[in-house]
Amino acid sequence: MEYFILKIARLLRESGINVNSDEISDCIRLLKMLDLDKMDKYTFYQLINTTLIKFPWGPDYALWLIELYFGPDLEMSSDHLGILKSQGCFSQEEGHGGSAGKTVPLELLIEAVLNNEIDLIYAVLQGLNLNLELSIEDREKGLAIFRTQSGWNEAANHIEKAYQQDELSEAEYQAARATLEEWNHLLKDETERQLARNMSMEHLVQEMKKRNPRTVSFLDCDDAQITQMSQEIQKIGRKLAVRKGRRRKVGPNGTINLNRSIKHSLKTCGIPLNLIKMQRKRSKPDLWLLCDMSNSVSKFIYFMLMFVFATQQRYANIRSFLFVDQLVEATDYFQEQDWTGSLSNLRKVSGYNRTGYSHYGNVLLQFLDLYLPFLPKKTTVLILGDGKNNRNRLDGSEVLAQIKEKAAALYWLNPLSKDQWDKGDCLMTKYREYCTGAFSVANIEELEQFLNSL
Repeated sequence: MEYFILKIARLLRESGINVNSDEISDCIRLLKMLDLDKMDKYTFYQLINTTLIKFPWGPDYALWLIELYFGPDLEMSSDHLGILKSQGCFSQEEGHGGSAGKTVPLELLIEAVLNNEIDLIYAVLQGLNLNLELSIEDREKGLAIFRTQSGWNEAANHIEKAYQQDELSEAEYQAARATLEEWNHLLKDETERQLARNMSMEHLVQEMKKRNPRTVSFLDCDDAQITQMSQEIQKIGRKLAVRKGRRRKVGPNGTINLNRSIKHSLKTCGIPLNLIKMQRKRSKPDLWLLCDMSNSVSKFIYFMLMFVFATQQRYANIRSFLFVDQLVEATDYFQEQDWTGSLSNLRKVSGYNRTGYSHYGNVLLQFLDLYLPFLPKKTTVLILGDGKNNRNRLDGSEVLAQIKEKAAALYWLNPLSKDQWDKGDCLMTKYREYCTGAFSVANIEELEQFLNSL
């Protein structure tokens, strides 16, 4: 069992979750205090959750990891209510061919869908013991197989046919569709579990990264992860807001500055000697944001704007510009005291999207004409976008050189990985030459790496 703990710790580390030696030692120490003969899945889940995964989103992540190895909820699949036994659901007469020689109780499943009994459907699925062959590696293909094996397709067709023949009311039909969707979600979860168990260690780590809010791609995250990722973004923003800059000033604390101390002591011939200490002071630069609002990067922009909002007290002045093919200033819409209000205001901005296709060349030239003359020297300019110019001849790269020359710094944050910067209509390799720095920021972990490099 200790080896299994070490294996899980290694998987967590490789998937982006920092697990130190003390936490591993605590986990093993607690494990030795438990009666292994009475160890069940939930005890092991609590052990992992309280010692190795210490994040607000840790419980869900730990549960997924444990179920990957030990299977899904046994309480629901054990038929503790005796429903399946009393219904005789696995009799050959009323079923259809299922997995591993078992039959699908189609009539029972259809009745469960109509009565919105997802617990019963779950119990039936566990009794069917659905399994994917090792050769199956594609999620959609695996899900299609499970839909067929479990009777989902036949149940869905039955519901559609009954609705078309006016055997179901609109309310009954919508309720049945909702239950079918829950059933489909159960099949998706089981597909992912079995694919992960059949995967190599490398593929398993990649799957774990997709479920880790800190390593999942901004562009690929699902709605359920947005809340978890938002909490992480705001936490990083609050830390950065109070982080001191690189410049130093004289203060009561800090490191001793020998040169200043000696110069000061010369005024009194070195008697007495007062030590001059220098401490880091909080910098308050200006920040100008240029945000690509194309649909392809909308989630990335959402998180980056949230991050900037959380750090706004760090900056003396923030100006925000939105664009797709036209540049529009949105600074006045970003003045609310809370993020929800600012986001609501930003959605009211219009005029930055005429064609639906991003045009960096046109946007940068507009910036050159309208705003570059008023760009203060201490301003940091931050461009947020994927650098895809949609094959427009005008790319605006010469404008980037002028922005870099006039501003304190010009950074470009791109949600695409660097191996995609030269593909298709992405011009990032060309754009990066004219920036102080261009970074791939595909997830929260890479955002932190960028911030630590400043």
